[in-house]
Amino acid sequence: MRKLYILLLLSAFFVTSCGATTINPKLPTNIIQVAKKFQGKKYRWGGTTPNGFDCSGYAQYVCKVNGLKIPRDSRQQSKFGKFVSSKKDLKVGDLVFFDTSRRGRGYVNHVGIYIGNDKFIHASSAKNRVIVTNLSGTFHGKRFKWGRRITQ
Repeated sequence: MRKLYILLLLSAFFVTSCGATTINPKLPTNIIQVAKKFQGKKYRWGGTTPNGFDCSGYAQYVCKVNGLKIPRDSRQQSKFGKFVSSKKDLKVGDLVFFDTSRRGRGYVNHVGIYIGNDKFIHASSAKNRVIVTNLSGTFHGKRFKWGRRITQ
């Protein structure tokens, strides 16, 4: 019996030390609540704080406040989490990625957070602030690459 107890204790330690965690079912909603608190904040290239965000710094900051650690730049963020290939499969809290280069070079250079109803929130260099944008609008609709689910 003692060996079984020790084996169970070691098993529990091993499982928890390997990163197994319980996901908060409210996490997607919490991400959106935090993201919206910064709507209107100034855009700043390289910015990672409420004093000024760039797109990936904004996504990283919102995730950090919610206890999620994601990479700093949008290209690395686009490889993190569960791949979501289609806009129709996006869920609230997913990261959304775009190629906003003038020539459509095929690589990710912009990120936002999906808030539902075909909209996402992001730090926009064009509008110089954090804004909500229609995902299927002409500009971003044509440049959408994929999403990543970071809440599971």
